[in-house]
Order: sequence, then C-alpha cells, then structure tokens
Amino acid sequence: MSSKTPSLCRTGVASVLVSMGLAISIGTGAIADDHLSGDITMIKGPHSADEHRFEQMIIDDFADVAPNVSVNFTTYDWANMNAQLTTGFASGNPADVLYLVDLIYPNYIEGRALHDMSALVADPDWAGERAAIAPFAWDLATSDEGVWGVPVLGAVYNIFINKDLLEAAGVADTWQNSYADMLDAAKKTTAGDVYGFAARTRTADFAFWDWLPYVHNAGADLLNDDWSGCGLAGAGAATQHLIDLHQAGVTPAVGSMGTQEPFDLFKAGKIAILHGETPQINELLANPPAFDWDVAMAPPGEKGQTVMGNFGILSIAEASENKDAAWAFIQHWASGPQVGRFAEQVSLQVVREDIVGDLFADNPAMSKIQTEFVPRVKGIQPHPQILKVLQSIWPVAEEAYRGNLTGEETIGKMCEIIDGIVG
Repeated sequence: MSSKTPSLCRTGVASVLVSMGLAISIGTGAIADDHLSGDITMIKGPHSADEHRFEQMIIDDFADVAPNVSVNFTTYDWANMNAQLTTGFASGNPADVLYLVDLIYPNYIEGRALHDMSALVADPDWAGERAAIAPFAWDLATSDEGVWGVPVLGAVYNIFINKDLLEAAGVADTWQNSYADMLDAAKKTTAGDVYGFAARTRTADFAFWDWLPYVHNAGADLLNDDWSGCGLAGAGAATQHLIDLHQAGVTPAVGSMGTQEPFDLFKAGKIAILHGETPQINELLANPPAFDWDVAMAPPGEKGQTVMGNFGILSIAEASENKDAAWAFIQHWASGPQVGRFAEQVSLQVVREDIVGDLFADNPAMSKIQTEFVPRVKGIQPHPQILKVLQSIWPVAEEAYRGNLTGEETIGKMCEIIDGIVG
C-alpha cells in the first residue's frame, strides 16, 4: 500500500469521485454505492476514552462510500460484554455489526446468532482485501461451519522492562535468555520497595493472558489438537517457573493487585519486569517515567518463544435486517486507511500485512510490537467453551501461586476441569 493512500482517503477524494457517479474502491475496501440505504448499529467495547470520537471519524468517512446509510455507534462494557451481548441477541434486535473477540464469539455460533460470512469474504471483488489479512487471523475467525467475521485488530500482551534497574543489577543483557535468568534478574532487582517481577494473578483481571505464553513456549495449549480434552501436558515446568517467581519474594502478594496497580508501580520505578498490555504504552509516552524502559517478550521455553494475543473480528448479526449495509460498513472499517488510523490512535495491532510499514512511525515501542511480536503471537483456541475453561481453571493457578501446588499438580487439576467441560 502506498504511504499516500491513507491521507487521500481522509481528504475527501472518495466523495469527489462519488459525486461524479463513479463506483470506486480506493483503499476503503468497500464500493461506493448510492443504492445502499437505511440505518445500522455497531457495538464494540471501548479501547480508549475517545472511542466515540475515533469511531465517528470512521463513520464520517463511510458517508463517502454509502451516503444513504446512517450508522449508530454504541459500546458494551468489557467486564460485562457477555451479558450485554447476550441480552441484545435475546431481544431479537441486536446491533447489526458487532466487534467480538476470539474469546467469546464461538459461543454465539452455537446459538446461530451470527451470520455466516463465508460467501461475503469469498467475493472475488474483495479478494485483494481478504489477501491483505494474515492467514492466522482468518483461522481465528473460522470454524468448520463457516467464517464468522473479518479480523481487524489484535491486543498483544507484552512485558515492560525498567532498563535502569536491570542495568544496575548487571542483568540487562541476560534476563531474557531463559526462565532461570529471568528468575535471577527478578531476585537481583528486588530490594526495599522495588519488585523484580509482576504479573496479574486474579481471574477477574484475565491473569491467564500472562500465563499462556509460557504454556505455548512449552509446546502445550489449553485443548488438545481435536479439542476433545486437555492439551496442557508438558506445561508443568513452565507453570512451576511462575510459581517459583511468586514464591521467591520478588512479586507483589498474590491477589493483592489488579491490572492498574502494578502498572502504576512500574511507572514509579518500583517494578523491573512487568507483564502488561500495549494500550499502556500511550500512558508511558504521554507521561514519560524517570527511567529508560522498553517492551519485551517472555524468555524462550523448551519449544519456542511466543507472545500472547487475542483478536477482534467484525461480525454481522443473523437477525440484522440490513446485512448489505452492515457488510459494506465492515469492509470500510477493515480497510487499510481506517483500521490503520484507529490502531495508531488506541495502540493496538493490525492483522493486515500490507500497512505495517506505514504504522507507528513515531512510536518505536509499538512499531517493535507490530513487526517483531505479532508474528510470534499464538492466541487461544476459539472453542465455544474456552472462556468457561479459562475462568474455571484459573483459581487452581491462584492456589499454586500461593505455594500450595507444584506445577505438575496444577496442570493435573486443570486438566481434570478441562476434560469435564469439553470432554
């Protein structure tokens, strides 16, 4: 994609050509069509306090594509997204376009709440746009029964490091070499009110995101290959590593903090190695801490070095009465100029491969994550019960982090739970 394409689309070129009566596709991914009309609603969880403003930019540009379609944007609360979305579907009048993460969308397939988009995404006129989206992202949006959305964004769970603390302890060049080196670095940087390591520990804070890269590094996964049972065999040693960290006196007390408190400590120079999230990068850039920092991934395990991420897709409700307009809006939202601008605004990753070179030019940390981390992402398996699996097994991990179970015992108990859910 030309680096000029986004600016052209944002300065009204599309509207000029539409006024000339030309049906076009100039980087928006959708064809300008005066025949589309009516009202549609999009629902999405907010990725920023400015979510409505950023979405309105996309909607305003959509007027050049479909001038007779009115788009209403609304949000759900991330902590209550299942309940709110389920209520919407049950009402018989859900939002036409839904932003759904891979953690929850499979649950709505079973109830036939989502429209199978297989024929839409296979349209030859959209082939170039489809090819621009990475194959792994399509895998996350696809089941044996169909394609349930267009992948658009990713949330990568990175590690933040305080380079000053690591350098002062003499471990800046070694901490990431292995799990043993990470533990050694955490011990050497722990002193007084400074912790060497921190990760989320509570179910409510989605602490499993900080555990899963270690599982994947061991060549294991939540489910086995055919999703008929537990796939965690082999993850005992990796889990023991995290238990050892929590038992070494180098972390905040298990269960004592959520997501924000450790990040606040990191900003204050009180944590050396912190599992975090990419949207927090904006805060570090807006209010730079008094030390050098960087983003990193967990050290390599026995089978590789992966990064955890989960992804969002744009789906159409089966109950939508204006699927043509909904599909046109999804094409527009997922296009390079629109999704690229939004990703930069909220510090999320894109799954399009054609715009990566144009993104995050003034944000080296995000550029590093997009170009180096995203190719190493291994996400969750989109099983209809995967959220229940994660929420059900995590109390076992909390017990283990408190020193009451070994890594192997933890995996054994988790597998009993998983087999009971999916087996």
